[in-house]
Amino acid sequence: MNLRQLYRWVAGVSKDWEGVTQHFRENVGHFSRGVVRSGSSQLRKIAGMVEGKADSQRRRLQRFVQRAQPLEHFFGQWTGSVLGELALVQGQPIVLVVDETKVEDRFGVMVVGVAHERRCLPLAWRVYRANDSAGYPPEGQARMIIRLLKQVRAGIPPGRRVRVVADRGIGTSPLLMRGIAALGWTFLFRVTKQSKIILPDGQDVTFHDQVQQPGQTYAASGLVFKRRGRIPAHVRVVWGQDAEGPWALVTNDPSLSGWEYAQRFWVEPSFRDFKSHGWQLEATTLTDPDRLSRLWVFLVVAYAWMLLLGLALDAAHALSAPKRRPDGFTVRRLSLFREGRQAFLTACCPPG
Repeated sequence: MNLRQLYRWVAGVSKDWEGVTQHFRENVGHFSRGVVRSGSSQLRKIAGMVEGKADSQRRRLQRFVQRAQPLEHFFGQWTGSVLGELALVQGQPIVLVVDETKVEDRFGVMVVGVAHERRCLPLAWRVYRANDSAGYPPEGQARMIIRLLKQVRAGIPPGRRVRVVADRGIGTSPLLMRGIAALGWTFLFRVTKQSKIILPDGQDVTFHDQVQQPGQTYAASGLVFKRRGRIPAHVRVVWGQDAEGPWALVTNDPSLSGWEYAQRFWVEPSFRDFKSHGWQLEATTLTDPDRLSRLWVFLVVAYAWMLLLGLALDAAHALSAPKRRPDGFTVRRLSLFREGRQAFLTACCPPG
């Protein structure tokens, strides 16, 4: 894909989305462009940066976030669009990261995204009130995530291997492990320090404690979650030289060493891009979780769009001049996401 095509990318990929209306597709193209130009998650600012009268565009945007939208259909179509554009290596698994981000103390957002180039592109999400048990999805965390994974599965090409990675706040869940295995996928989950494995000889081992210093590793196979199902699994404990402590991991893929878990951390800079480094998510004035979930359509599409543009600029050797460090090495001045946005803003005329 060339740069000229990427400047119009949303209009091109949305033509193939099924289960959503033409009006939905037009709104996505319209307002994701407004997100890029405004660098904001506030409806007023987004609407003010698209073609047309600001008041009319704000009302149009407000109507979108206020009304029910076919997000379940969109997630599958969006997944297909994103995976179709990424240079994913055939034969290698698609790595999905599951993680939660908070919008101050107002919202929690559970995200399923694809790991790529040290970033994580959201594919499906669920928004709910933060720190509010009454406002949490009634099906609970594990079932909520399984539902999101099933929606993403609709856009994954048949025959592709998939690995799901999650931190201990999510991964210490036999129910989620079973759900992923039922999809025919593998998981690599970090679990709590107290987790144990029952070895073939019947011995109970707290496997986190089997590694005592950086550089050490531990591997075993057996049954995990003694009180909650005794799931057959493989344990990996690895402690990197620069890490504060070991990762205690559980997987259903015996070929994994455990170091693959590092891809889980790629979601963190992406969350920063949605906040202070990009869309200023914490400044949103929305108060309803469902409305924020619909706004996320534009934020996510705009984010993926700019990241893809940054990747294309990198491939074309057209990034900004690098910065030279005191040791003589050069580093990129901006992230690929910010490179893409800078190029987009430079190339596209402002509205009006």
